[in-house]
Amino acid sequence: MRRGFEMRAVIVVLLLAAGSAAAEEATYGEVYLNGLLRDQDMQQGNENAMVCNVNGPEGYLSIRSGPGTEYEAVRKLKRLAVLALDTSQRRGNWIRVYGAHRNTTPEGRAQAYKGLPVQGWAHDGYLCDFLH
Repeated sequence: MRRGFEMRAVIVVLLLAAGSAAAEEATYGEVYLNGLLRDQDMQQGNENAMVCNVNGPEGYLSIRSGPGTEYEAVRKLKRLAVLALDTSQRRGNWIRVYGAHRNTTPEGRAQAYKGLPVQGWAHDGYLCDFLH
């Protein structure tokens, strides 16, 4: 009985640790990610953020049709895509996305502007403030 309790406690601790995103501060080519957007002073209204905290070069952020993982993924965006956000529309850690574009590769190299039409919701643990 005691062993089962210990095992459940370890699982709960691991889940809690996995749920908190660390701020990514890194440089990719000409782009500097300056930590999570939610940790910055955000204005209510329109804000831009870059996709960050995705695993490896093939990692991506799912933009969802609603504010939660139970909603369908409507688009998947790789690191350094720029999201246009409406920060006045938040549901917990989820922020409303009304557009996106890319002007760098996922590695931070400059590229021609490319619009990425999307509307939905993004988790703020994958949105970084940036300097370009």
